[in-house]
Amino acid sequence: MKPKKALRANRSGYILSESLDFWMTGGVSIVVMFLLLVYIFFTGVPQSTANITSILGTAIVLQLLINWPHFMGAYRLIYTPKSNIKRYKSATIYIPSVLLLILIVGLVTSEPTEGTVSLFSVNQDVTYFCWLVAAFYLAWHYTGQAWGMIATYSKLSQLTLKKSERLTLRLGLRTLLAWHVIWGAQDLPAEWFGGVLHANIDMLLSLVNIAACLAFFASSMVWYGVYLRTKRIPDKRILVSWLSIYLWYFVLFFMPEAYLLVQASHALQYLPFPMRVELNRRQANLGDIKQFALKAWAIKYYVLLLSAGIVFFYFPEFISIENQQFTFAVLVSSLINIHHYFVDSCIWRISNAEVRRELFAHLETKNVKLDYVMLKASDG
Repeated sequence: MKPKKALRANRSGYILSESLDFWMTGGVSIVVMFLLLVYIFFTGVPQSTANITSILGTAIVLQLLINWPHFMGAYRLIYTPKSNIKRYKSATIYIPSVLLLILIVGLVTSEPTEGTVSLFSVNQDVTYFCWLVAAFYLAWHYTGQAWGMIATYSKLSQLTLKKSERLTLRLGLRTLLAWHVIWGAQDLPAEWFGGVLHANIDMLLSLVNIAACLAFFASSMVWYGVYLRTKRIPDKRILVSWLSIYLWYFVLFFMPEAYLLVQASHALQYLPFPMRVELNRRQANLGDIKQFALKAWAIKYYVLLLSAGIVFFYFPEFISIENQQFTFAVLVSSLINIHHYFVDSCIWRISNAEVRRELFAHLETKNVKLDYVMLKASDG
């Protein structure tokens, strides 16, 4: 019996379960991205635009089922309990106030729209600016979350990365951040920055492509080095967290239209974390609650997020003016995205003892012995 107890104590920790963590963190994403790459290889993207559109039609459903709820999950965390409002004043009061002011400015300074009178026409310059901020801020958000996943699952599987290993992995993610920004800059107006950026964008993209390939190779060597040092393969959840983000950008290089699938993959990776915090809060409030009741509550929680997502994302689309390039829905969505990225930088500081307590409370009750001190998942 003693060996069994020792084995239990050394088991890896989890967020929802080891299996669900694997598939949601990157397993599903890797399968989907691999299938897209196979599709690209056999069809060729430029000649198959219509087929790509039909494939990505399913991504709209994924927006509804995965992406929108992941935004709402962050809001529920930041505004509950009420003490969070004072703790995170920047995220709960100051930034939302600024964004609300921008929304009002975008509405009251809107240009007249030919043939249409609406309260929901928006200033195109304001909306485009907000859309750009959200698009480029997203690079920091994606790569920061990827590092958070790697750091968290490293600790949950009791893997200690050396300083040089952490540095190499994070430099790789910074390279992907640069790739995201330069790739996105291709769509900026040609006259911006005196035309210099537009004239050199192809060269910059070629350089960052090479840098990303080198970063992938260097990071791969880190994992091989970890295997040699520890005599065990790193936890599969760590590896899929790392590999999936490289695959996202690799697919985007060939198929920019796949961004909706990348968004859904990122959101799926995120969802277990707010759900686990909410489950732990629920269990702490009710004490010895049965697992069946806890799962039933989790379903209700997801339906709540789904419903809130429809209100905040679909309703603005419904009332937007179609003949504007950048609509009211685009403005609202961009502002929500900006706020969400800022909120995440506040609530997911795993080096914070209170955050660790809420996220890992279920492991403490199961006597899983893990050291959660200073994961630094939010440093990215």
